[in-house]
This record gives sequence, C-alpha cells and structure tokens, in this order.
Amino acid sequence: MSCCPDNSWGSLIANPDYSPKGKVLQLEDLPIYVAGKSEKCLLWSYHIFGFNDGRGKQLCDMLADQGYMVVMPDYYRGKSQDPTLPGAKDFLMSETQWPKLKKDIESLVVPWAKEQGAKIFGAIGTCWGSYVVLRISSHPDFKAGVSLHPSHTILMSLMNDDERVILEGLKGTPQMFAPAGNDHENVKPGGLGQKYLGDDLTIVEFPEMKHGWTVRGDLKEPGVEEATIRAMKEAVTFFKKHLK
Repeated sequence: MSCCPDNSWGSLIANPDYSPKGKVLQLEDLPIYVAGKSEKCLLWSYHIFGFNDGRGKQLCDMLADQGYMVVMPDYYRGKSQDPTLPGAKDFLMSETQWPKLKKDIESLVVPWAKEQGAKIFGAIGTCWGSYVVLRISSHPDFKAGVSLHPSHTILMSLMNDDERVILEGLKGTPQMFAPAGNDHENVKPGGLGQKYLGDDLTIVEFPEMKHGWTVRGDLKEPGVEEATIRAMKEAVTFFKKHLK
C-alpha cells in the first residue's frame, strides 16, 4: 500500500550542488534540521522518503529566508521507504503512530523551539507530512497549517482515524491545501476538507502537477520549478496572514 497516488514523483537525490544553510541538531534521540531564527516557528513534516531525500532542506531554507525559524524533525530516525516497494504498508503503520509523533513534537521540538525564542507556531508538510499537519494543528500553540500535495486521507484510512472528526477539530485553525492533479478528491474543491472546514480552508490547486512535485519533481520538466516556487510563495503569504 502506498501513501502516494499512482503516477507520483519518486525519490529524488538531494542536489549535491546545494549546501543547506541550516544545521542538524539532536534532541535526545530525535535529529532535527533547523534553519533561521524567529519568534515565528514553522514545523516542517517531510515525505515518506525521509530526512535526506529531495529538496526538503532547501525548501526549509526558503521559508527561513522569509523570516521564520523552520524545524524539520527526522521522525523516522534515519529510516525511509519507497512507497511502491514491498514493506510500505508495514512502514507506514509503524511510523504513522500519532502518540509517538505527538510526543516528538510536544515533548522535544516545541520546548526546544521556545527556548530559542519561538512564540507562535505553524505547521507545513508534504505528502506523508500532511498527516502530521492536520493532527498537530489542533494543538493550542499551532495557529495555521499548510499541506502540499497532501496524503492524509490515505493515511487516516490506513490508521483507522476518522478524517471527519479530525477535520471538525480543526475549525478555527486556518488550513491551506495545495493538491496536485492526481491527489485525492477530499483535498480538492468540493471535497471533505472543504465540507468540514469551510472558510477555514484555502485550496490552491496545481492540476498540471503530479503528487510530490515540490520536494522531488524534476525541475527540468516544464512547469515544475515555477509551480514549486508558486507553492512556496502561497505558503508564505498564508502564514504571514495567520501567524501574527
């Protein structure tokens, strides 16, 4: 079972010519990548390919350049999984345990970020990471969430979570979904997200893109780089509006 829809982008080796601006730190047994320093902290939750795959750190740096502290935890502790290969379901079942993820954020990341001066939090995630965004957005410290090519519908079904109940609990915490053309109907206009969140949900569609484009799409393919930049600009605009 895959958390990604058919015809999605696969793994992408991180650009060897890009030097991340942030640093990797250790919070007990949890590695984190942190970039920037600000009272406004963004929690970046990655995709199933993990901590070192694709453009994750580069996109964190882009957000940091806009005036945010950005923290990307390595929830998987060095592991990753190709969702098209055997073992994907077991991996997802093991790594999408909300009590464990919640503990990482509430007991390690948030206290550390507050020690660094963070006062207000937002959540942003890609693919698998949208599950974390929606779950943590009900935490009182988190004021907004952005999900890029979200996979939470598939993951909530796998984990026997009631997506409707989780969405209901997010009312009052603004969310932005940026679905690709092949993403689930629940994250598109007229879908379950819009039904339950109403005006608390902003949907920015990228119908020409394939799931995963921001972090692992080939920038040489027409439109991918432009759509990645646009998605990040939309995220920044959204956070500037709601993290005050």
